[in-house]
Amino acid sequence: MSALVNNIDLSNDNTSVTKISAHARIDYILRFSKQAILVIDESTEQNAALSGQFLASLSDQHNAAYISLSSQFNNIQIRCRIIEQLYAGELFDPEISLAVSVINLAKKSPQVISIVLDNAQYLSLQILHEVSQLAAIAKKANLNVNIVMFGSPQAGKTVAENKSLFDDKLALLSAQSGQLLSTTAAIFKDTQPKWFFIKQNKWWISLLVLLLCFAMLVIGLLQQDSFNFSKSLVVDNQEKILLKNELAKPQTTVLTAKNNQMTHAKVAAQSLPDKLKKHSVAIPEDIYLSLTSPVSDEAKKSEILPASPTDIMLAMAAQSNDVVSSNNTIASNNANEKKLAVKTVSNDSHQPLIINNAYYADKKGYVIQIAAFSELQLPKAFLNTLADVEFKAYQRLLNDKAIMVITSHAYAERAAAELALSKLPKALLDRQPWLKSVTVVNNEINAFLSSQ
Repeated sequence: MSALVNNIDLSNDNTSVTKISAHARIDYILRFSKQAILVIDESTEQNAALSGQFLASLSDQHNAAYISLSSQFNNIQIRCRIIEQLYAGELFDPEISLAVSVINLAKKSPQVISIVLDNAQYLSLQILHEVSQLAAIAKKANLNVNIVMFGSPQAGKTVAENKSLFDDKLALLSAQSGQLLSTTAAIFKDTQPKWFFIKQNKWWISLLVLLLCFAMLVIGLLQQDSFNFSKSLVVDNQEKILLKNELAKPQTTVLTAKNNQMTHAKVAAQSLPDKLKKHSVAIPEDIYLSLTSPVSDEAKKSEILPASPTDIMLAMAAQSNDVVSSNNTIASNNANEKKLAVKTVSNDSHQPLIINNAYYADKKGYVIQIAAFSELQLPKAFLNTLADVEFKAYQRLLNDKAIMVITSHAYAERAAAELALSKLPKALLDRQPWLKSVTVVNNEINAFLSSQ
């Protein structure tokens, strides 16, 4: 049975293991198992003494080769030294495995060959495997080739980590007890304490802890800022700043001229001129309402664009039998605006309809656009629906044609305009009226006046 299979585990308590001479155990293995032997001892001085004693015990008939290894030796140098000591003057290829070279030379001159390697911890895995194969091949070829190596536990660890390469080829031997060692023996395991990893990587661990502390600090500051953001703004005198009051202050914007030349100017919302320019800006109340009272999805869905001029003309043609001609009275013109007065007469009643473009000039907020007509003659049915409604009218351009737009009076806030829209008569609600900013109305009036 293999010596590796029958190996025992060497524990720290050596009192339970019967100690025998290491030389006796080596002699026994070389005589019966004929395997390569690796003697393990933690003391390099003890290894040198054991190797010297083994060489002294060899008879004169042995063809012996002894090498005390060091870290400077490479594989080719080791092969050359072994072959030169065994067969001086023989030609060989130093790059060929020791198993091939020694076996070929041993067949030429049969004799007992002993190879002793001291400080085997410096052997590479390749040379360890070659000398183990040499012993196994010599055993099968009935050649007497003895391989004995002496080394520290590091050499045994190399064998234990690659034990599949050395099955039935190499025996591990303890120099102290003379007992065979298993590849799983405690002497071949990593005995470094658990805190050794921490000691070797203390700088990396310190850096990781520092980064974690910094991350926790940043998260804490962000959470504190988020809590403070939800509170009201407070100045040094502990007075709360309201968003509505801030938005009511004059704002600054940029106006764009019609000739595509960008001009930067500061326009105060409180000092807007009576006659607004074509490109006007949103007033602070509009901004505040849009932030505090956004239009719901249902309200957005209910907003319907005004009818096209074609639809208006078709509707007027269908009710042309109920339309009665009226006399139009045009008021005086001033330098910047025009007021048109029109009297519309039906068969049953007389209801004046005053077109007053100037009404919207100094107003802010929203109006309800009720209807729009391309002619000043209004249908009787529509006039009846306006009997209980306070309305205003202005003129604008649509497709380069003047039309008349009927609206409610101006509401300062959008919420008030929405409430008034919901209270309109059903006849007017069927026409799907909608909200329009007074700023847009003034822009349309300015465009109409500039075209006259």
